[in-house]
Amino acid sequence: MSDFHSDYKQQLITAAGGLFEEPAARPELRIGRSRHVPLLAAIMLAVLVLAAAAFAATQIIGVGTPVRSSGVQRHATPSTGVGVPVQGAHSSHGSARLLGISVPDPAGGLPWGMRIVRTTRGLQCVQIGRLLGGRLGVLGQDGLFDDDGLFHELPAAVLDQDTCDQPTHFTVYDARALAASAMLPGPHVWCWYPGSVRPERAHQPFCPARDERDVAFGVLGPHAVSVTYRVPGGALRTVPVTSGYGAYLIVLRQPPLSQPLNGSLSSSSFPLDRFPLEYQASVLTSIRFRFGDHVCQTGDEPLPGGPSDCVGSRSSAPPPAGSRVAPGLHTPVTLKAHKAPHGYDLDLAFAAPVAVRNANTAYAVEQFPPQTRSCGELGTSGLPIERDVARGQIIHVTLFVEQRPGCHGVVRGRIIFGRQPDASTGPVGGETIGRFSFALP
Repeated sequence: MSDFHSDYKQQLITAAGGLFEEPAARPELRIGRSRHVPLLAAIMLAVLVLAAAAFAATQIIGVGTPVRSSGVQRHATPSTGVGVPVQGAHSSHGSARLLGISVPDPAGGLPWGMRIVRTTRGLQCVQIGRLLGGRLGVLGQDGLFDDDGLFHELPAAVLDQDTCDQPTHFTVYDARALAASAMLPGPHVWCWYPGSVRPERAHQPFCPARDERDVAFGVLGPHAVSVTYRVPGGALRTVPVTSGYGAYLIVLRQPPLSQPLNGSLSSSSFPLDRFPLEYQASVLTSIRFRFGDHVCQTGDEPLPGGPSDCVGSRSSAPPPAGSRVAPGLHTPVTLKAHKAPHGYDLDLAFAAPVAVRNANTAYAVEQFPPQTRSCGELGTSGLPIERDVARGQIIHVTLFVEQRPGCHGVVRGRIIFGRQPDASTGPVGGETIGRFSFALP
């Protein structure tokens, strides 16, 4: 495992300083009028020093191939899933913005940074990683990229649907037992948490305990002022959030866990400016907001002697365009059943009574299994339809219905349409626009 030259900062200073070493022999001192360095020359000198340091960093660490999309995002299109970055996302005037956040790693080396990306489906996605020369990326360590010891840039187009949400929402994320490589948890395990039970055929290494991090980050909106969190040892620390987005990033060593955890990402999402906030377990203890002259705080552990609690709704902003759901929508549903291993595939089709133009709204299918003893305790299941849809378009979806031995009865289901709280949940509390049923033979 590579620790990426924890003393790299000193090497940068040395590399940059070498460009401006003092001459071996000290020139004779002459008394006269002082020379003023022109402002432009001073600025150019500073730029050269920074450029030299950045170049030296790339030589010390080395740059490898960029990170590639995986899973469903590999086949992303502008009209499906979370979408893709809007056109121009790679330019300084596009939708991808590397925030002015630079957080030191507890073990040294490259600092951590954060980027916000707007997508074609109206979502706001968050990317975190290590910073090198104004680029965001991951490190080839902890089983990632075969431990090649290189920096791998994270392109704006490589999005994680678990860190995409509505831009009108608070988002609070906590990545526990995250490797210092900075790759967020996903379908692949790159290294196993120290002390965990590694499957017999698993080839991934164990993560060094020194490389485990607890990383908290999020976007709290334009009224957020600061976040307070607890550091190892119990002390509280307060840091300001960025202006505009209200973004924050906290990187700590992972304290010992009672149960081994191979990386996890939890998230909480709420409509902007509606309180109180009840987010999942995080190092955050309180968050401070300012609305005009009024300052308030919210969180699990409000600061003693701090401002009053944030309560109710402090915003009159209308819901996002295209997110209103008209009542009384209805569409017939056709069904064709096909036998499949351990159950049936139900091919459903219906005409969309209203268009879906972004991720603010969505259609979904819900099924309710027979409530009989022979069918067991099968709960309600659903399948969101994550794509843009034209009004009147015929939507086809296949739903699998499990049939256990001896299970008979009627499977009932419905098509719903409604507002979608995040990138992958599907509509919540939506309108029922169609129903179907199927008798298990």
